[in-house]
Amino acid sequence: MKKAVIIIPTYNEYASIGQTIDAVSKVLKEIDDWQMQVLVVDDHSPDKTYELVASLKKQYRFLELLINQKKSGLGGAYLKGMAMAFTEMKADVVFEFDADLSHDPQKIPQFLKKIDAGYDLVLGSRYIPGGSMPADWGLHRKFLSVVGNLFINLIMFDFSIRDWTTGYRAITKKVYENVHKDLETDRFSGYTFQIGFLMKTLEKGYKVAEVPFHFKDRTAGKSKMGPEYIKNTLIFLIRT
Repeated sequence: MKKAVIIIPTYNEYASIGQTIDAVSKVLKEIDDWQMQVLVVDDHSPDKTYELVASLKKQYRFLELLINQKKSGLGGAYLKGMAMAFTEMKADVVFEFDADLSHDPQKIPQFLKKIDAGYDLVLGSRYIPGGSMPADWGLHRKFLSVVGNLFINLIMFDFSIRDWTTGYRAITKKVYENVHKDLETDRFSGYTFQIGFLMKTLEKGYKVAEVPFHFKDRTAGKSKMGPEYIKNTLIFLIRT
């Protein structure tokens, strides 16, 4: 049976990670044609998120924990999680999944169907029919999100992908093996990791599909996305 590992990076997510793992567990019970596990990669959270996850391992047999002794950021956490998932855990596919339930776990089976259909990387998309952003987002945030993705389309001159910045993804082992070494630099740290990973995947000719989902704002904890996200993304694109 094929195996998929859902990687959840955490940093000060004590208030949300329990609810997230519980919601994911309910979906995993419905999947019978894949072996499913969850790997939490914690950047040694000051709020001790990792201690809560360690205690939850007694309740959820599918749960694993990797603690980074040094904060490595989003890209670094995902790369370390992928390395463990594809080697020690023998995964065929990994998911990128937020710790705050911004990503709908009910969509996980749809991602797996796309993988079974022959796609190499599957994106959760807010910008195709059936996908959306939170209705209560302010106009400025919606504008930045939509225009930001449009700007990436123009820079990359590729309109086949509608959601370049999404963090909800399923990635096959062969994509990881052929892409990850290109991303192990500071240039692909933080949120630019997502754009860079997708860019390298497309450059190498892999098949990419999108699954619509409704992005939800977190209800617990604090968002880590600030103004530097937009600045760093623009700098990354201009240098690309």
